[in-house]
Amino acid sequence: MKLCASASHGIYFNCTQCGKCCSSDSEGYIFVFWNDIKRISTFLKLSYEEFAQKYLNIVEFEFTLWDTNLENTHIQKSMDTLVLNFSLDQNCIFLISIDEIWGCQIYQARPKQCELYPFWSMIMISERNFINHQRICPGFRIKGEEKDYYNPNQIEKLVKIERKIERDYYLKMKEVNFDIFQMYPFLKNVRKFRINK
Repeated sequence: MKLCASASHGIYFNCTQCGKCCSSDSEGYIFVFWNDIKRISTFLKLSYEEFAQKYLNIVEFEFTLWDTNLENTHIQKSMDTLVLNFSLDQNCIFLISIDEIWGCQIYQARPKQCELYPFWSMIMISERNFINHQRICPGFRIKGEEKDYYNPNQIEKLVKIERKIERDYYLKMKEVNFDIFQMYPFLKNVRKFRINK
């Protein structure tokens, strides 16, 4: 894996809980996979169906396919996937502000994607994306404490967690002919998705 120039010597990062990566300041979807669904629905004390009805949507997304070593195959595959809904102001539906302090209502059970931020492939291998996120997120620091330093090996290891989740999703979707309703059978019982079947 070739890290971008800004990440290639390691970075300092410490989340300031500003909420910018969860808000309209940062673009993109919050992907939710099986382990996330199980963890979040349990945390919220909701059935899978109730959780999906209230908080999930289906989108088509073009995923990069990763090989067995979690390296880029330079092939992309468009697949349906589950994402968290956004609020009317385009923030994550679980982002809350109390007295101007931002927080996540499901922090202990948040999606793995959120837990891994900013160690996403799209950020750590693209200089342009790295700089864009560095501008948005005050958690990136030029200097910091030793505990906030991530060396290149640590960065690669975290990026590979994200890649493995995406590769596993692709392989499981392939087994069910890329039918999201077979991947997540409970979706067939979710009222808002019935018209899509």
